[in-house]
Amino acid sequence: MFNSIRPRSKIHYIELAYTLAKKDLKVRYKTASLGFVWAILNPLLMMVVLTAIFSMFIRIKTDVPYSIFVLTGLIPWTFFNLSLSSCTNSIIDNSNLIKKVYFPREIIPISIVFANFINFSLSIIILFLFLFLFSIKITYLLLFLPAIIVVQLTFTIGISLLTSSLNVYYRDIRYIVEATLLMWFYITPVFYPVTMVPERFKAYYFLNPMAGIISSYRDTLLSGKVPDIYILAETASLSLIILFIGYCVFKKIEPVFADLI
Repeated sequence: MFNSIRPRSKIHYIELAYTLAKKDLKVRYKTASLGFVWAILNPLLMMVVLTAIFSMFIRIKTDVPYSIFVLTGLIPWTFFNLSLSSCTNSIIDNSNLIKKVYFPREIIPISIVFANFINFSLSIIILFLFLFLFSIKITYLLLFLPAIIVVQLTFTIGISLLTSSLNVYYRDIRYIVEATLLMWFYITPVFYPVTMVPERFKAYYFLNPMAGIISSYRDTLLSGKVPDIYILAETASLSLIILFIGYCVFKKIEPVFADLI
């Protein structure tokens, strides 16, 4: 399939990224009867479970129906979680392609992020449907949404470049990432509001870029207020730093990929 692809320009690289993203989606859902529906079902099923636990038993209070509150956190988290877990082993999984054809290797993890971004986009459409059904007003603040998405893409690509390259050297990285994502979920405001975090810890809490990203989504879509510009700027800065580090590490290790895999 890929033997005929010999990219020599940016257009060819974009075409290759598109081909890899499409292949990733096809492989992922090829044997599933519901196909792409699972991209939407996963966060919805998790929403039902978390709503049952945290609104009925623990009774976390939110300004909007808890199901909508938690779905607004689950959708970006699922995008990040799936992207990072899939990307970490992506260089090793594509060893045959790497050995056969030359192209910038970063296209592999980036294409996986964008494959997951398609799922994310479908989930966002479902979220808007829920907002309509629950009579949650969409305001001009929706204009902030593209900026928040760009910040999340920047962070997700950056950390994916880092883990996918390090995993070539240290095969334990994929297992460390899996364990870290489990803990990361609980220190990110997916199922609880940021107001529950003690004020004295918030400066450290928002060093987690996903905390700032999910808070900004909620401010924009649910709270009817401008996202905290300081937090969004801090999150964007951290995301750019992660992207820079991830890219530098990736390009440093890239020349020996073929030898190590």
